[in-house]
Amino acid sequence: MARVHGDFLGDSSETDVITFPYGEILVCPAVAQDRILEYGLKLDEEVLLYCLHGLLHLAGYDDKTPALAKEMEEAQARLLKLVAT
Repeated sequence: MARVHGDFLGDSSETDVITFPYGEILVCPAVAQDRILEYGLKLDEEVLLYCLHGLLHLAGYDDKTPALAKEMEEAQARLLKLVAT
C-alpha cells in the first residue's frame, strides 16, 4: 500500500485507503488490523469504514482541510451506523 501511495500520490507512507477517480478503492487490511485497538472496532468494521471513506471520496467528499475532514467523518459515522446495524 505504501508503494501504491507513493507511486500515485507522491507520499510513500503507509495508508489505510486510496480512492482513484474512476471508482477503484484500495483498502489495506494490515493497517486496519493495526488500528482496531486504537479505535475500538472489530476488523470487519474497520475495513468497512475504509470502504465507506473511499465511497465518500467518489461521491465528492474531501478531507484536505480540518473542516472538510470533520464533515467527511460525520458522513462516515452516519453511513457506518446505517450499514453496520
